[in-house]
Amino acid sequence: MNLPLDFDTAEPWQTIVKIALAVAAVYAIAVVGLFVKGDFLGGGFLLVFGLTFSAVLRRVRRVSMGAVGRLTASAVTVHPVRVWGFSLNVPSGEFPLSEFEAVALVERVVVLPTWRALGDSGTVQLMGRPGTPNIDVMTGDIDAARPFAEELSAALNLELNSLTAPGQTIRRYKV
Repeated sequence: MNLPLDFDTAEPWQTIVKIALAVAAVYAIAVVGLFVKGDFLGGGFLLVFGLTFSAVLRRVRRVSMGAVGRLTASAVTVHPVRVWGFSLNVPSGEFPLSEFEAVALVERVVVLPTWRALGDSGTVQLMGRPGTPNIDVMTGDIDAARPFAEELSAALNLELNSLTAPGQTIRRYKV
């Protein structure tokens, strides 16, 4: 493994946030449009629904949204990420490698009812000691993440842990 290593695991979250903000803008325009037309019942209903939904979305901000930064032989530097003025929940700062206790391979298994696994993914993380955040260094197919985690563990001289995250079952319905 060649160090320094630049990584960006926040890119999928940036796309998700852009889509969510675009939907929110269209929703806000619909609410204002209903009030301007004089449809206060419809506008009020959409407004109450939107406020309730936004309360649910605030919980999503607690989820780690990847990281963007650079890994060297001695430290990890991660940068804040903003999308259209909104900050993503990513770690930020410079952390010496001595603050990390292991490299973790987090496997997520997706099972289809057709008796075959499809879409199994893996995230390679630097597991921080207490007070240091876990930092996602790579996310991808499990077959690519596994060797990457092994190489990273050897290059940084950190223990390799394998974890399994709750997966999901995708159901396909015949129409």
